[in-house]
Amino acid sequence: MTDGEIRLITRGDDCGMFRAGNLAIVDAFERGILRNASIMVPAPQFEHAARLLKNRSGLCLGLHVTLTAEWDRPRWGAVSPPETVSSLLDEDQCFFRSSMELFQHGVEPEEVVREVRAQLARARSYGLDIRYLDEHMGIGWVYQQHDPEIRWRIMDALRELAQQEGLIWTRDLVPTLPAPQSVAELRDLLTTLSEGTYLLITHPASASQEIHLTTNRDNPVPGQVARARQNDYALLCHQEILRVVQEQRIRLTRYDEIAMPCTSTM
Repeated sequence: MTDGEIRLITRGDDCGMFRAGNLAIVDAFERGILRNASIMVPAPQFEHAARLLKNRSGLCLGLHVTLTAEWDRPRWGAVSPPETVSSLLDEDQCFFRSSMELFQHGVEPEEVVREVRAQLARARSYGLDIRYLDEHMGIGWVYQQHDPEIRWRIMDALRELAQQEGLIWTRDLVPTLPAPQSVAELRDLLTTLSEGTYLLITHPASASQEIHLTTNRDNPVPGQVARARQNDYALLCHQEILRVVQEQRIRLTRYDEIAMPCTSTM
């Protein structure tokens, strides 16, 4: 890497949640700026995602560690047998809706690691070349606020798992950019970047009935989630953004181009 280079890690999260999201991630990679995809193994459309992403050269795949199920629908639970990870599950055998609820119900760090190992094993059993590990819904932050000891036990265990499995540990690896809401916002953001490496997190999806009906207490209106995800998809593929990336000589970057397994500033 040369001095003065601007590197942008572009990541699409929640791959495996919706078929429309899976298809959008592939398209945003093929004709847009996306270079990394984070996969939710317990989510209902994981198998569809695996078929699309297996052997897709040039797209860096990560395990989106999933220990919550925040939507009214779809809902999902553990990959592990429920009786082996009971502290992670609610009365319906689904994950809790937030990291806060997971903590409040007495999460067991050993069960977290057991479930993450099961998710990784399932991803690999479908032929996916998982290169990095990140977190769905920020599973780490709540412990820092409410029980530092448990939080650090979980984070240390996951970092050790990443090391054992040859994965890049992405927590605190590079600065995360604010989420843009429009082409103009993303364009202006990209034109002000100085030398360094940055992370842009998105949740792309195309229009579909399954996403239109997705709601929860934070997004109670049908279509609210769909509009936000369609907007992310449009930004990743917009010609104006592609032009700015080229003009600013921004290097679209995979995690495995800038970090070795289990590399973090944490």
